[in-house]
Amino acid sequence: MGRQSPPGLSFRPDIQGLRALAVAIVVVAHLGGLGLPGGYVGVDVFFVVSGFLITALLLRDVERFGRVSLRDFYARRARRILPAATVVVLATLVGSVLLLPLTRAQTVMVDSVWTAIFAGNVRFAMVGTDYFAQGDPPSPLQHYWSLAVEEQFYLVWPLLVAGWAWWWVRRGRPGGTRALAGVLGVLALASLAWSWHATGTSPTTAYFSTFARGWELAVGAGCALLLRSGRFALPRVAREALALGGLAAVAWAAWSLSPSTPFPGLVALVPVLGTAALLVAGGAGAAPTVVGRILSVGPAVRVGDWSYSLYLWHWPVIVLFRGHFGPAALDLPAKVGLLGLVVLLSWLTYRYVETPFRSGRTWRPRLRALAIYPASLALVAVAAGAGQATIAQRLGSWSDAPAIQADDYRGETRADDPFVALVEASVLAAEEGRAVPGGLRPGLVGLRQAVAPLGDCDYRTGTRELCQEGDPEGERAIVVLGDSHARAWSPAIHEIGRTQGFRTYTLVYSGCIASGLVQVDRETGRPWTECEEFKSWALEAIDELDPALVVVSTSTGRLVDPVGGEVLGPNAPLPRYRPLLQEAYRSQLEALVPLADRVVVLGNTPRLPRETGVCLSQGSPDLGDCLFPAGPRAEKFATTAFRAARDAGASSVDAKDWFCTDQGCPAVVGDFITMRDKEHITPDYATWLAEPLAGALGLTGGSTG
Repeated sequence: MGRQSPPGLSFRPDIQGLRALAVAIVVVAHLGGLGLPGGYVGVDVFFVVSGFLITALLLRDVERFGRVSLRDFYARRARRILPAATVVVLATLVGSVLLLPLTRAQTVMVDSVWTAIFAGNVRFAMVGTDYFAQGDPPSPLQHYWSLAVEEQFYLVWPLLVAGWAWWWVRRGRPGGTRALAGVLGVLALASLAWSWHATGTSPTTAYFSTFARGWELAVGAGCALLLRSGRFALPRVAREALALGGLAAVAWAAWSLSPSTPFPGLVALVPVLGTAALLVAGGAGAAPTVVGRILSVGPAVRVGDWSYSLYLWHWPVIVLFRGHFGPAALDLPAKVGLLGLVVLLSWLTYRYVETPFRSGRTWRPRLRALAIYPASLALVAVAAGAGQATIAQRLGSWSDAPAIQADDYRGETRADDPFVALVEASVLAAEEGRAVPGGLRPGLVGLRQAVAPLGDCDYRTGTRELCQEGDPEGERAIVVLGDSHARAWSPAIHEIGRTQGFRTYTLVYSGCIASGLVQVDRETGRPWTECEEFKSWALEAIDELDPALVVVSTSTGRLVDPVGGEVLGPNAPLPRYRPLLQEAYRSQLEALVPLADRVVVLGNTPRLPRETGVCLSQGSPDLGDCLFPAGPRAEKFATTAFRAARDAGASSVDAKDWFCTDQGCPAVVGDFITMRDKEHITPDYATWLAEPLAGALGLTGGSTG
């Protein structure tokens, strides 16, 4: 809110210092260093301060005019929030097109529109819970989620204060402040209870949720109500202790919490109540506290003035740098340089954007100020559309080079299988540094969305329907079972069904591996009930289908050791994890073997060190730039699955030769992009591999082998 304080409350430089503290711990945490893994709690400090100041402004209007003018309120918010936010979004869009791989820049264009309508928190919650987005780098606009939370809260709270002013104040009813405080208290407790529940069930969703964060702004609002009464005063010693305790609480949270801490939940009470203590201690008496005087020093106040712009700029600057130069480039000199750039951009934005819009006469008229909302949205939408068009044009005209043909390297390839020979030729083309072919399948423009469809049978939604594909007249069935890896292979299975006369069914649940042992939910760390229920239902469904073949394709997961109850994941030491994984696979396959004529494990697609689309869309790469090693850990896990298949009486198909040679794994085979990300085959390439896969499964001519 700049340096203005609501009339009725004297200007408090300690609040500006508190803002400086909040933005400092956020920036330091995001840059990395100084041991502040919990620096994200600076956002919680901002929430409490925002709730305090906004409520004080609303109460000031009630004291002056006996009412709340919603038009004035939203006009002030427009002048205060939108200009700087819009400038940073537009700059980030340009920076993303120039600096990021174009396939990633595409998603930033989408993110920008969500941020412009103050729904960034919804967008990033969806991305954070999307299985296929796991491991993706964060958006350079992700920090706008907190702005969305505030604005969503301020769609409701001013209305409640306005209603209270009309009902109690203007009608002269007694006990008005107590009534408003009661409503606020009920809302805060309900939000806190939901935060506790949601953090335990889906921490990613809770982190971005307005319902799980609203109580933090409500605490700040409660502080404003408390101090407004004018009857709340504390002895000097009590205020000093309260301020010191509040500062210690914020500091403890920043140093002791970590990104792995389930948050917000009840642990968020520590920084929130610490901030509330600082606000109350500084406003409950005439003389400032020692902590208040420290927070009120000139440099802290100045940083507090710039805190909004500092918050807006720091994250995209860091993310764009990392996205262009790589995480390893963010060393100490780079951090210092980026910090200097952020400070410079923030000062310029505060001086030439924030201040003129907030204080200048030009934007004082309400209608003119309110017009900033649609103007901001229009600017971002136009820029995002232009960015998408630019990206599509650049990706679409990437190259006119011809597709790789096995005949291009006649005599140099050794495989008799034409599909394997094409892989070998593609590796040779990459080693020669040939140009990326034009007309790639799938195209780079839609590569990140190239996920095999499930139709009405996305079992993550809770449905238990069976969706038939393949040959509708087929007498026997093929079932593909597993997690997202099985889903990625499903186009090949459906194509085999169509050509070889089988009905086909896809029974997959992303993230839920084909395991006879209990798997742990990646978010909550507890046994994954939905996964276990799906696996039980899938076995029943397969039993009823009596298929000719079950094709199992699966990855790895965090498993509960049935002996000691220890949870082990794929990053655990291999000598401890692989026996557990083999037992998990074996027990599941043993349950499947009696239910079908044959059970086959399909595996050993590579796990690449880098996404193919990212490599192919950054700079001006040739095929050699995107020739990757397969990933030895993934091969070991595939070997584990094949051993489990042998022990359970099932068969296996090793897919590695359709992706890699000993020299590496090409991003492009022929004119196919093989992988949509680091480990999932593209639907186009899966369909292309239907013929050799049918042969490997013994299904050519409709035979089950």
